[in-house]
Amino acid sequence: MKWIVKLLFAAAALWSGYWFIGAQAQEKIYAGLLESSRQQGWTAESQNLGVVGFPNRFDTTLTGLNFADPSGRWRWRGEEFQIKALSYQPNHVIMAWPGTQEIGTPAGSATVNAGLLRASVVVSPASNLPLSRVQIEGTGIDIKSNRGWAAAISSLNSALFQDDTVPTRYRLGVDAADIAPPDLLTSVIGGGASMPALIEKVYLSAELDFDREIDRLAFASGAPPKPTTAVIEQAEIIWGSSTLGLSGELRAGSNGYVEGYLEFDVEGWQPLFDIYNSAARMSATEKLTLKRALDAASGGGNLAFTLRFSGGEASIGPFTIGPAPVYPF
Repeated sequence: MKWIVKLLFAAAALWSGYWFIGAQAQEKIYAGLLESSRQQGWTAESQNLGVVGFPNRFDTTLTGLNFADPSGRWRWRGEEFQIKALSYQPNHVIMAWPGTQEIGTPAGSATVNAGLLRASVVVSPASNLPLSRVQIEGTGIDIKSNRGWAAAISSLNSALFQDDTVPTRYRLGVDAADIAPPDLLTSVIGGGASMPALIEKVYLSAELDFDREIDRLAFASGAPPKPTTAVIEQAEIIWGSSTLGLSGELRAGSNGYVEGYLEFDVEGWQPLFDIYNSAARMSATEKLTLKRALDAASGGGNLAFTLRFSGGEASIGPFTIGPAPVYPF
C-alpha cells in the first residue's frame, strides 16, 4: 500500500514540475511575441501578462491591449484577451474576448461588445503548425462604428475545417441569427420601411481553395493566403417574408475581377428587389425593364435566376447590372 502512495506523490510532483515549466514557457513565448512585434515597428502593449490554471490548463490573460501595425492604419485595443489551453493538448487553444474591443481599419474604427465571443483553434503537430480547424462562437454581439452606423448579431456560430486530403482546401460554415444590419443599409431602403429591423437567419456552407496552406509560415511572410476558388454549396438568408437561397462557384479571374456564377432561388422576392432598385446604378428605364423580366420569370412564384461574372461585369441574362466584384473576394 505504501508504494502506491509513494507512486502517487511522485507522479504529482512530476506533473507539478511539468506544469510550472510549461507555464513559464508560455509566458516567455507571449512576452517574446510582444517584444519581437515592437522590434518590427508594431505597437504592442499589454498591462498584464500571467499564466494560471494549475494543474490541467495553461490560461493566459492579457489586459490593456494596444496593437497597431507600423503604418497605424490597422489596430486592436482590448480590455482583456484570454488564451486557454489544456496542459496535455497544447495544440488546441481557446481564445476569448471579454469586455470592449476596438478594431481600427483604413475605412474607420468600430467598438465591439459581446455577451460571449470566443474561438477554438486547433493546429496540426507539425513544424509549420498548419491550421486544422477554427470555430468562432458569439452571442449578444454589438458593433458601433465611428462613422455613425451600428449593427448587432444575436447569435453566431462559424467554423473553418481543413480538408483531409487537400491541405489548401477548407470547408466553411456560418450560422447567424437575429441580425440587425447597419443603419447605412436600412437608410438605403427608406429607413427600413420595406423590411423588418432584424434579418432572421444567415446560413452558409462552402468549400474554399487557397493559394497556399494556412500556417504560421504564410502569415510570417506578410502575405496571408488568398482564396482562389469558392464553391458555395448552400446559402440562405431569411429576412421578413423573403427567403433568398443561393449556390454557385466563384474564382479568381486573370483580369483582377471575380469570375463565375451564383444561382438564386428567391421566395417573396419583391421586397428584396425594392432594396436593389434603391441601390442599383441603373436608369429608370433599365430598372423597369428588369422588373418586368423578373415578373415574367417568376410567374407569380419563386424567382430563380443566375447571376454571372465575366469580363469584369455582372449580368443577369442579357442585362449587365454592374461591375463584377474585385478579386480577392
